[in-house]
Amino acid sequence: MLALLVGCCIIIYAMVMIFLPKNYYAELESQVTSDFYSLVEILEKKGWGESSESLLEFSMKNNATVKINDESGGDVFSVNFANDEGSGQPAPSMSCSAFFRQGGRTFQLSAIVSLVAISQSSDILLKLLPFIAAMILLISVVGALICSRYYAKPLVNICSVAKRMATLDMTWKCNVKRKDEIGVLAFSLNEMSQRLSNALASLQTANEQLQQDIEKEREQEKQRIDFFTSVSHELKTPIAIIKGELEGMLYQVGEYRDRNAYLRHCLKTTSDMEKIVKEILLAARMGGSDFQLVRSDLNISQALQKSCRKVKGRIEDKQMKLRLDIQPDFHYAGDGRLLKKAFSNVIGNAAAYSPAGATIIVSLRDGVFTVENTGVHIAQEDLKRIFTPFYRVDKSRNRNSGGSGLGLYITKAILEHHGIPHKLENTESGVRFTAVFR
Repeated sequence: MLALLVGCCIIIYAMVMIFLPKNYYAELESQVTSDFYSLVEILEKKGWGESSESLLEFSMKNNATVKINDESGGDVFSVNFANDEGSGQPAPSMSCSAFFRQGGRTFQLSAIVSLVAISQSSDILLKLLPFIAAMILLISVVGALICSRYYAKPLVNICSVAKRMATLDMTWKCNVKRKDEIGVLAFSLNEMSQRLSNALASLQTANEQLQQDIEKEREQEKQRIDFFTSVSHELKTPIAIIKGELEGMLYQVGEYRDRNAYLRHCLKTTSDMEKIVKEILLAARMGGSDFQLVRSDLNISQALQKSCRKVKGRIEDKQMKLRLDIQPDFHYAGDGRLLKKAFSNVIGNAAAYSPAGATIIVSLRDGVFTVENTGVHIAQEDLKRIFTPFYRVDKSRNRNSGGSGLGLYITKAILEHHGIPHKLENTESGVRFTAVFR
């Protein structure tokens, strides 16, 4: 920047030194010529005897030597105001000559104009060169500092921010507060940075959501595969039992000759299969995207009382105690058929998996429904998978100690469709299931 300013100033000064004398000479020549011919016209009108003042004025004004010669070449008038001092060399000059008539005679007017002023101006420019050079350098330095501070520094800042933006670093802003083009550029860059930052944030959010959807889809696919695998395994055993018993009765092998007894057993096994199939169909239907709840007003208190009466016989057989703490007439707008099944599953599980002599506490207060059974705990690893379809804490999957493993999975699906928070946890005395109706 400094070199550019110095160079420009030197070029301008050199052009002044070259063209100023030439232009000055052309202007002076034009002026002298005009004054000279005006003087000729005056001489023709008045004669040189009465035009002495005009001749003196022309000589003084133009720094010229003026002569009038007669026909024989003799001088009849001469005046010299030319100043050639101050020049070491002969000063340049220009000459003019013209004829005029006076009293029937012809006279010659000649003028030699000194151009010493042109030489003096060139000399002055040369003498001023060191001072001008110092001024040029000073002005260039000051101008370079001003340009650097006012123009270059903001542009460097803008360039730095632009480079950071190219690396997708949108945390930097241009701190240029101006109203000119540079300020507009900085504002536009900040605006673009903000928009790009928002776009990148949106893309990142969308990408994270997409990743979550992909993971969810994979998990659902895995659950479907596990579900069908578990269904096949769950139905394989009763089908094998029925097939074996039917073959034994068909060929009258050993104890299978008593067909009536084993037909009743086959019927019971078929009923168990029917129950499993119904649960599978319900679970599959609730997992569909087109599943809709049939909501109506449900008296939760009465539904819980009815579910407790259904398991009362099993509780008495195992010599367990049932304690009820149910507030009367608590109503909730939900799918009554599904919620009743969820209540039956939870209370039935508590009765099925509690040891003899345990206590089952069913409570409903201010919309908080809890079922706690004492005398048993669930391992932390099993608690994490307790709501998985076909999962049972009893790894032997003994039918005498539990069902198919779909009960809590269906219960979870029912409550989630209703938006009811729920959890299963260990307590000091046993296991507690909690669901909050709001």
